[in-house]
Amino acid sequence: MLTIWGHQGSPNVQKVIWACEELGARYVRKDIGGAFGGTDTPSYLAKNPNGRVPTIEDDGFALWESHAILRYLAARDPAKRLTSDDWQARAKIDQWMDWHCAHLSPAIRSLVVLVVKPRSTMPTPEEIEAARAEIIPLLRLVDRELEQRDYVAGNTFTIADIPVAISYNLWKIMEPACADFPALEAWYARINRRVAFKPMSGQRRV
Repeated sequence: MLTIWGHQGSPNVQKVIWACEELGARYVRKDIGGAFGGTDTPSYLAKNPNGRVPTIEDDGFALWESHAILRYLAARDPAKRLTSDDWQARAKIDQWMDWHCAHLSPAIRSLVVLVVKPRSTMPTPEEIEAARAEIIPLLRLVDRELEQRDYVAGNTFTIADIPVAISYNLWKIMEPACADFPALEAWYARINRRVAFKPMSGQRRV
């Protein structure tokens, strides 16, 4: 039985839950991190010395970092439903997952910190606009790419779609009247038809 350590309000934990749901993997989830605390305990740090969520345990094997976990879950699936045996196709999946980590996720996070997370002083309109200005070109990039194919890394749904969709969902929560991205919106509509995505969509907590 797979164990997921992390609270469901965390976007990184949501990625792992979503992948498990897509694959029909049996798992239990244990609330830790965020308001639940517990990531600084010796028992948790023994599993994840970075002290963040998520962490998984699979028959005594502990693994942390959400994208490493996604790759692990996809690779252990005999049917390779969320990845590919073709090394070039798999490289494209890795490319987009790394792009998300390096570019889209930090940009979205900067806006989340300003408009969602509680803080002692209200952000200025200039701070919010500066954060938005970092995100728009990245979403335009994905929008242009999705004019050419159905999903982020190709014409089938893969683990590359999961982090991008989680971030785009956060963007839509924060910016309901967001800029027009027709191909991205068409892709997001396809994502929303996936039963495994339903628990992840519309969540305000981050």
